[in-house]
Amino acid sequence: MAAFNSNGKVVNAGDRVTVQGRVASYSGSGSTAQVTVEVPWSANTFVASAQDMKAPDFAADATHTAVSQDGHHFGVAGDQVSVLGIVTAIRGSGNTAILTVTLICSGLSVLVPSGACNSDGV
Repeated sequence: MAAFNSNGKVVNAGDRVTVQGRVASYSGSGSTAQVTVEVPWSANTFVASAQDMKAPDFAADATHTAVSQDGHHFGVAGDQVSVLGIVTAIRGSGNTAILTVTLICSGLSVLVPSGACNSDGV
């Protein structure tokens, strides 16, 4: 059985993915802020650089000091983010298959459930 993304489409190694998540917390500021991301389908979190993300634009104030890849300010717990990467490995099947995703800017690898992702491999 294959791994499936949030739209029920097959995910393959090498696919570009967008991991949907929410800010749990962050430290630092600007594009190098380290953001802890909560993802659907999992109780786990991962930490990524703000430059690996896209986010809705909020006012550039004391509570929104992280800056996404597209220059948008964010950072309050609960803010939506899309983390960009490429699938390098898949373990399991269905929408709970665990994807190893290498993030686009930082090169960090994170583990996320396939059901938390949109992908280009369809």
